[in-house]
This record gives sequence, C-alpha cells and structure tokens, in this order.
Amino acid sequence: MKNRALKYSVGFAVAGVLITLLIAYVERDTINTYQRNLPYISLGDNLKNRVTKAHLWFEELLAGDATINYEKDVHKAFVSSRDILQGAYDGQETELGSFENHDDEDTKVILKEGIIILENLMAAAQERVNHKPQAAAPVQTDSTGAIIETPPVADTQGAALDEKFDREYESFQSKMDQLITHVNKNVKSDASYINTLAWISIPLVGFGILGLCLLLYKLQRGSDAMMDENAVRLAQQRQSKDAVTTFIEAISSGNYNVELELNDGDNLGTTMVSMRDKLRRNAEEDRRRNWSNTGIAQVGEILRATNVSTTELYDNIIKFVVKYTKSNQGGLFVLNEENEHDKYLELVACYAFERKKYLHKKVGIGEGLVGQSYLEGQKIYLLEVPEEYVSITSGLGGANPNALLLMPLKVNEQIYGVLELATFGKYEEFEIGLVEKLAETIASTISTVRINESTRELLEKTQQQAEEMRAQEEEMRQNMEELEATQEEMRRKEKHIQNMLDGEKHRNEISQKNRRAQMELTKNSDVQSGNWNAAIEKITATIANQIHVSRCGIWAFNNTRNKLTSEKLYTASNRGFSVGAEWLAKDYPGFFEAITGEEVLAVKDAASHAATRELYTGYLRPNGIASVLNVPFFNEGRIAGIISCEQQGDAKEWTEEDIEFLKSCSDLVTVAYNTMKINTMVEEMQVAQQTLQAVIDNIPRAVFWKDKDLRFQGANRIFAQVAGVRSPRELVGLTDFDMPWKDHAEAYRKDDLAVMESRKSRLDQEERNVNSAGNESWVLTSKVVVTNQHGEVTGVLGMFEDITDRKHREADTQTKLQELEALKKTLGAKG
Repeated sequence: MKNRALKYSVGFAVAGVLITLLIAYVERDTINTYQRNLPYISLGDNLKNRVTKAHLWFEELLAGDATINYEKDVHKAFVSSRDILQGAYDGQETELGSFENHDDEDTKVILKEGIIILENLMAAAQERVNHKPQAAAPVQTDSTGAIIETPPVADTQGAALDEKFDREYESFQSKMDQLITHVNKNVKSDASYINTLAWISIPLVGFGILGLCLLLYKLQRGSDAMMDENAVRLAQQRQSKDAVTTFIEAISSGNYNVELELNDGDNLGTTMVSMRDKLRRNAEEDRRRNWSNTGIAQVGEILRATNVSTTELYDNIIKFVVKYTKSNQGGLFVLNEENEHDKYLELVACYAFERKKYLHKKVGIGEGLVGQSYLEGQKIYLLEVPEEYVSITSGLGGANPNALLLMPLKVNEQIYGVLELATFGKYEEFEIGLVEKLAETIASTISTVRINESTRELLEKTQQQAEEMRAQEEEMRQNMEELEATQEEMRRKEKHIQNMLDGEKHRNEISQKNRRAQMELTKNSDVQSGNWNAAIEKITATIANQIHVSRCGIWAFNNTRNKLTSEKLYTASNRGFSVGAEWLAKDYPGFFEAITGEEVLAVKDAASHAATRELYTGYLRPNGIASVLNVPFFNEGRIAGIISCEQQGDAKEWTEEDIEFLKSCSDLVTVAYNTMKINTMVEEMQVAQQTLQAVIDNIPRAVFWKDKDLRFQGANRIFAQVAGVRSPRELVGLTDFDMPWKDHAEAYRKDDLAVMESRKSRLDQEERNVNSAGNESWVLTSKVVVTNQHGEVTGVLGMFEDITDRKHREADTQTKLQELEALKKTLGAKG
C-alpha cells in the first residue's frame, strides 16, 4: 500500500508540475502576445488620426487660414507619422512603444508600402504648398471708364496637385486600414492559440484536483477499512483464544465431548479438535484396554485360586465371564479326552440371570455350532440365532437371544474346549476380543504346562501398552507447549499490529493538521491578492509553527547574477522577521548545484552533508543550525527560489509529512509570486490607459466613443465640456437622449447605426443644428466603426469640431460676392 501511495503521489506531482508549466506558459505567452501586439494595435488608428488631422489643417491652410503653419502643424505631423512607421519597420522604440522585429513578411511589406505612400503624400503636400495661386488680374476699363470684365484664369496645376494630394491621402488611409485588418488578424490568431491552451489547461487542472480528491478518498477509505478489518480480526482472535482456553481446560478435566467452533483458516482450532479426537480415541482405547486388562486380571485371579475345586473353578469362570461381558447366558464346554476313541465336548458349567444352571450336556466333535467351532478352531458370532437352538429362560418366561458367541478355548493352536455366550444385545469387537482372550486364559488353565508362558506374554503386552501410554503423554505435553508458543506469537503479533495502527493514526493526524494549515494559507487574502511581503510572512510563520522548526525563510534566486537573496526570514524564538542576506554561487558551488538541480534537500546533519557543509563555517555554525530542509518553488517553469527550514540546537529527523507540507507551501509561494507580477502588470496597464486618456484630452476636437448599444463609453475633456459635465467619466452609460442635444438624439443615433451597419467611415461631414430658440450652429463630424480582434462591431468612434464661425465667415463672403456681382451688373447696365 505504501508503494502504491508513493506511485500515486509521484504521478500526481508530475501531473501537477506539467499543469503548472502549461499554465505558466499560457500566462507568459499571453503577456508576450499582449506586449508584442499592443503597439501594432494602436499603430494604424494613431497614424490615421495624425494624417487625418494634418490633412484637415492642410485644407484649412489652403483655404487661407493664417493661423496654421505648414511646417509646424502639417509637415511635422507627416514626419512624426513616417518616423513611427519606420521605427515599426525597423523594430525600434517609438513614441507609441517598442516594436519588436517582426518575422511576418506581410506586415513588413505593408509597413514599407505605408512609408513610401506617406513620403509621396509629403511630397505632394510640399508641391501643393510651393504652388501659389496666380494673382488676380487688374481691373480694366474702356475709354468711357467702364470696367471691362475679364474671365477668371483656371488654376489647372493647383487642381492637379490637389487631386494628387487627395489620391495619396486616400491611398495612405487604405493602406492603414489594410494594416489594421492584418494586425487584427494576427492578434486573433494569437488569441485563438492562447485560448486553446487555456481551455486545455482548465480541464487538466480540474482532472488533477479530481484525481487528488479521489486519491485522498481512496487512501482514507482503505485506511478505515484496514482498521475495521484489524479490529474484527482482533475480536475474532480474542474470541478464538477464549474458546481455545475453555476447550483446553475441558480437555484437561477429562471432558472429551466438548466442542470447539471453528472458523475458516483456523489451523490452531483444527489442531486442537484433532488433538481432542485423538485424546478421546486414546481414552476410549485406554478404557477398553483397561476393561480388557481388568477382565483378564480378574479372571487370572480366579484361575490362580488354588484352594477351590475344578467344578467350582469352572463355575466361577463362567459366572465371571457372563457378568463381565453383560451376557444373559453362558456355558463352558471342555473337551473330554478320557476316551481316546470317544472324544466329546462336555458342558461343565452354565450360568444365566445371576443364577447357576444345573444342566448336563454332551456335544460330539463337529456336532452343532459348538462342535463346529471346536472342529474349525474359529469363533462363531451370530446375530440371527436359529429358532429353538437355545432359549434364555427365567421365572417369568423365556426367549431366543439376539446374539450368540462361540469361542474356542485355544492356546497355541491347541483347542481345549468352547465358550458359549448368549445375549439379548450385541457384542462389540473389543468385547469379543476380551472373550477371545479369556478363552485363551481359560485354555491356559486347562494346560498347566503352558500357564507360565501365557502369563509372561500377557505381562509383556501390558508393559508395551504402558510404554505407548507414556509416549502419548509426552506427545500431549509437546502439543501443550506448542499451544503456549502459538499463544505467545499471537500476543506478539497483536502488539505489533497495535503499534502499526498507532503510528498510522499519528501520521494521519499530522497530515490532517498540515491540510488544515494549507487550507488556511490558501484562503489567506494576502496570498490570493498577491500582497507579496504579507503573504510570505504568513507562509513562513505558519511553516515554522506547523512543523516545529527554529527558523523558516524564503530565498529568491537570481538566475542572471547566480545568487540567493533572503526575501523574508522568520525566527520562532522572537517571532520576528529579517531580510537582506545574500549567498553567491561562487562562494557555495555545491549548494547552488543542488538548488539549481531542483533537489529537495532533507538534511539531518547539515555540517557533514555534501550539499550544505560549505555553509558550515560562514552560516550554519554562527547561527547554531543543525538540520536543514530546502524545497524549491518555481515561476514560468524555472526555479524562482527556495523555502528553507532551519533547526537550531539538536538535529531534526525530517518526515515525509514535513516534505509534502513544504511542497504544498511552495505552490502557494508560486501563486503569490505570480499574482504579484500580474498586479504589477495591471498597474502598468492602468498607467498606460491614463496616458492614452491624456493624449485624447489634448486633441483639439471633441472625441467620443460608444458601444454597440450606443451608450457612451468614454470621451475627451472637450466633449465633456460640450455635454455640460465635469469629467468624461460621468458620461459612461449615458445616451444622446441624456445630452443637451436630446432634440436631435434620434437623428444622431440613426447616423451611428448606419455607420456600424455599413462599416463605412463618415469623414468631415458638415451638419447644421438649430436649437429650440432658433439659434443656428454648424459642426464638422467624423465617425468610424470600432471592431474587436474577431472583426465584430463593438461600437462607433466619433469626433466633431464647431465650425459655426467659419460658416458665418463663408456666408459673409458669399453675401459680399453676391453684392459685388450685383454691382457689376448695375455698372454694366449703365454702360
């Protein structure tokens, strides 16, 4: 299970590193794409505005506006636009920002063509300025003094130069539109690539978190299942031990009928039951043997009686045999050899129902069952006795027996008679065996010659049986010793399992505390917001308190200068922080090699370890540091620094839980570091936005822009003044119906919609307004459509200039010309 958990941890660590690298790559590529494309995005619109402004001033200059200086107002705008185009083409720093050397040939071609067209435009403007209109012809009179009208001389060269200038201007505007379209296409392509990577990162992060949760759930569930299983096993072992103890006590007291409940795979219980069965069989055999031995001994006592007659001896023998075998009736037939030619079996004793029977009977050799048993020398045991063969009688009546046993009195193949027994029950094998032995004993008494030999054989058999009993007792003692050893082994295993459970419980408690501390750090507002100093102070203090170390610090790694700088060092003894310490790679090459190799240094003896012993003289010994634990953290796929834990005084054995907790904290440091950098970028963007607003505010026309719902999203200060508000921010979200010109709002909105729908710009359109008081005003209006990187219309940008005074001057001039024309006609009529 430990190996499996290690594999899971390594697998998820690798997956986490890959996902982190992918996210860092996406973030870095997003920033680079933004920085690379930002100048190009604003290039086209900025140059169009500059050239448009120069064009308007140039037209006013040609119209006779003496306030406009060609070199200062027109030529300078053209030159600055050309310089910006040239800087973009060469990949240099310009007033719009830094342009990188672009590997896109289409972009370079467009920029180069734009430069050429702009130079042609400048040349056309210069030619037009150099060409001055011819002076008006003097008034001629005739002899009478009347004015002779001369037709005006057409300025064909000036018209051609104007046409050339307008053509170059339109060509430049078209080229800038082409540049804007091309840049938007590139930006859209880059954004699509980044968006694809972002969507790949999102499910990977989700699957990583889900996998980690499943792993934690599976490990916890396995641990709980193992604890439950061990508890059940311990209960079963305890129950089994009690049952075995009770079983052994019962066997020790001689109760061989006791039962032991067995479980699957319970080898000890099976052995104990087998031992019980063996002991029970041995006891039964001992009982039968003792019963047989007792019977033999008692009959031996009867046979050894020397002060009784033969008839009394036979009576005692048959009486003893019948009673000892619990038979109902018995008879003793002895071979009568008095007549060599007429040998027969004579009934010498008969006994039944506790009474001696006085019968006299002779049986010939081979006659009946008795004679047949004698003749064959074999016992006869019948369970189906023929009718009227023998009857067991008493004072209450008589009946046939259920079993009949005839045993020849034979010793060493010599037969001396037959012993007949009858019973209403049945004879067991050991009872038959006893009768057979008794028959031999009886036969031996008949043969006094062999009585000593028979007695000796019986004694030897008895000694052999006693030896077997002693062997069985020794075997039982060994079994008891094995049982005690087994119980001792069970106790030792139980203690080992308990120690394992206690250790696992302790590790689980530490892991849970670490997870809680990690969750607290994750939810910390400084860590989430990227407040770098506050975040690393919180992280270092938490690490020192959580894993109980003297000091914990975060060191930033400078790859360029190859050094480590202490960002924050927390000391647990005074709960204070310090900064500023530096380590150079040239002073500690072995330590820096381990750090740049992204190793996790878990060093118990820092003075002797290969990676840290270089620090002993200058850092470890002065600070009393005995043990060191270093874990790296990363930024953009490269090592950005280390988290260093230092134990002062006694050496510390770093656990796997300590290392895993520090790895988790290193991820939080990376998050705080990246968030801090993102915040810095956002602040820079806000500064850039403020700068752009300042530029727009200084444009000498009223500028505004609306979203696709025709709500104002921004404007410059001139437009805000016209709208009657203090700041352009107050216009955000308002419509033309909220403006002072609300009476003309519907017409303005219709015009805006027409521009967005047609995607065609409306430039320098003169519009006449008459308010409710009858006051007339004129404005020069330009409107262009605003699109996003996908080419979708997002709004409209407009600017206008109040030309009421100019229109009034033009009207006055026209009136004067009409008056002059009328005067000419009057004079002509008079002439």
